[in-house]
Amino acid sequence: MKQILDDFLLEKLEVTDEIIYYYKKYPEKLDLIIDKEHFDYKYLSYFFIFGLALTIISRLLSYFFKDIWGEFINDVILDVSSELGIAIFGGAITAYLLGNLQKRQYKENIDFRNEIKKRLNADK
Repeated sequence: MKQILDDFLLEKLEVTDEIIYYYKKYPEKLDLIIDKEHFDYKYLSYFFIFGLALTIISRLLSYFFKDIWGEFINDVILDVSSELGIAIFGGAITAYLLGNLQKRQYKENIDFRNEIKKRLNADK
């Protein structure tokens, strides 16, 4: 399943003769292939826990309000806070998955660059 997801989301890079020719002309650009940004999972876990807690608390509080004000609180405030919580932890999960994808892409970029360097050195 992981390989199917990787094949669907990540573009498979192939070292062609045109790419070798390009990097022969511009060798200073070769190291730009592997530029990497920092991705911090600690903050994502905080957002996930906060969103999940907000959703659970909102849903639990709805059982305590049964009068007229309680209906307002249920229908408006708790529903909005619950939806906000769902959005927060859904966003955290999405960002986590995209971060993992970015890591794999970074590793593939390193392999791609190393293959180009190997072929450039073989042509010398």
